[in-house]
Amino acid sequence: MNPKDGQAFQVLDTLPEPHPDWYASDPAFQAVVRRLLTPGARDWIAPQLSKMGAAASLRVDPLSRIADRHSPTHRPYDAYGRRVDEIVHHPAYREMEAIAYGSGMVGLKYDPEVRHRFPASGHVLGFSLGYLFAQAESGLYCPVCMTDGAARVVERYGTPEQRARVIPRLAAHEPDHLWRGAMFLTEKQGGSDVGAAATRAERAEGEGWRLWGEKWFCSNVDAEAILTLARPDGAPAGTKGLALFLVERPHGAPPPPGMRIERIKDKLGVRSMATGEVAFEGVAAQLMGPADRGFKAMTVMINLSRLYNAVDSVAVARRAALEATRYLRRRRSFGKRAAEHPLVREALADLHAEQIAATHCVFQTAEHLDRADAGSQLDERRVRLLTPMVKASTARLAVTASSEAIELLGGNGFIEDFVTPRLLRDAQVLPVWEGTTNILLLDMLRACEKERAHTLVLEDVRARCAPGAPGLEREAELVSGLAGALSDELESFFKAPTRPAAHLRRWADRLMLACSVATLVEGARSGGAAAELLAASARRLVRRHLEPHRDPLEADTAVLVDAAVLEG
Repeated sequence: MNPKDGQAFQVLDTLPEPHPDWYASDPAFQAVVRRLLTPGARDWIAPQLSKMGAAASLRVDPLSRIADRHSPTHRPYDAYGRRVDEIVHHPAYREMEAIAYGSGMVGLKYDPEVRHRFPASGHVLGFSLGYLFAQAESGLYCPVCMTDGAARVVERYGTPEQRARVIPRLAAHEPDHLWRGAMFLTEKQGGSDVGAAATRAERAEGEGWRLWGEKWFCSNVDAEAILTLARPDGAPAGTKGLALFLVERPHGAPPPPGMRIERIKDKLGVRSMATGEVAFEGVAAQLMGPADRGFKAMTVMINLSRLYNAVDSVAVARRAALEATRYLRRRRSFGKRAAEHPLVREALADLHAEQIAATHCVFQTAEHLDRADAGSQLDERRVRLLTPMVKASTARLAVTASSEAIELLGGNGFIEDFVTPRLLRDAQVLPVWEGTTNILLLDMLRACEKERAHTLVLEDVRARCAPGAPGLEREAELVSGLAGALSDELESFFKAPTRPAAHLRRWADRLMLACSVATLVEGARSGGAAAELLAASARRLVRRHLEPHRDPLEADTAVLVDAAVLEG
């Protein structure tokens, strides 16, 4: 209380209530849905997106705060000394599971009716729901990813019996019927060097196998459907000698005989989800696909996981921008609202422009994956380059956006009562999961060299920029020129006697810029309520990265600060 006038002070003029619908607040994301889905698919998914937008804000977000503070625990033995290796989750986590899987963000991809009604749309549909959910909870979005990835691998490489038995459980909406997936890949000595894996596989009676070895990072460690790599006795070294196996854990039961959970990792972030260390001591396993193509089969799951990582990253960046914007609109400093100060507006505008551009590029990649799954070999080549590109770029964006939001909120942003510290803690794993930046750059290089994927991607950039949207003619011309320069640089790189690999990161960053801005130009040209917001984002990014000597337009700053987040 003020001792002079008795009036109470508070941090903000008006305290913001939780937004009633994060989907309704996000016109730039609504433009993604409008551009990439058919009218029928849009009409079908729109009410579900509104439902998830409300659930993420009003239900998942408070549950996520609880689950983050009450991490899962490992109960190795029961009261009678029997080994049970139970992972005990807080009820808040289980409630979030019911919301996530119950939404169908995984199940719709394997639903025959959805596939028939909306062909080549499953990834855009599922990721749209996931984008909203992950703004509230990154930890559980990892098991969602693993579950989808496991179903994808079983569908491609499983026997008819395995597909009929396993996929309906992985695609289930109800917790009592659900099997959750996992990928136990990393070993102590391997890390990114998967070919160094030492886990052995030996034949058992019939067509079964037994696995022996240790896995060092096992996210969703209590999953029911575990995919893992092991080397059959006598197989060659490196990734060529690895086979892919399925280990099943009965729903609600201890791990199968021969599998032991050593401990739960004490992680910086994504603390709601259990990541553990596991020992295989003769656990029964089923071979998935040919024994000499295990790593190739596993890349099906890895590449999908990378796209999940990118969706999670742009979701974290959106939440950071959302929180900063809503806070600063209500905070008064130096006689006016904080969001009215020029330097604050510049920071917010940059934050929104980068997030909007990245989101459109990520979902464009998801559309290419849908087309690739439908049989397009050209889109398969595009995806080989775009997936590691968006994963690498957006993961770093999530970290910088979360850090920027903390600074914009000031001291309050550093306090765990606000969501911003959790956003930053959760974001830090995103550049590490599913391949660090250096590994992703090498994958991009292989896609360019072996499949000439860059020729398709850069042709797409030029096509989206010609003709440019009204008011974006200069931006379209500059980005088309950038596409030509990127092509020339890569061809020179291939011809160089000593390849300067150190330049790959800069090349990849510029490729992401070209793809993102081109996607915004196409989106702005298609019209709609968010056309000016997309155009403002494109102009700002071009001036920021290609023409830093030119100041941003005040009109674009106003659009980004005032229209990127709609209040409920």
